Amino acid sequence: MITAAVWFVIIIGGIVWFTYDERKFDEREAKRDYYKLIELGYPPEEAAWKINHAMER
Repeated sequence: MITAAVWFVIIIGGIVWFTYDERKFDEREAKRDYYKLIELGYPPEEAAWKINHAMER
């Protein structure tokens, strides 16, 4: 019974950690893309719109 509870906590903890880490990666990637668009001459509002409305390929 204790072993099952420990495995349950490990699995749930892994899922939560993976989701948190993936979200941080997406935020860093979006910031990088935003600054790249600014460097290319896009106004900040348009750069933000492009990132918020981007589709995965």
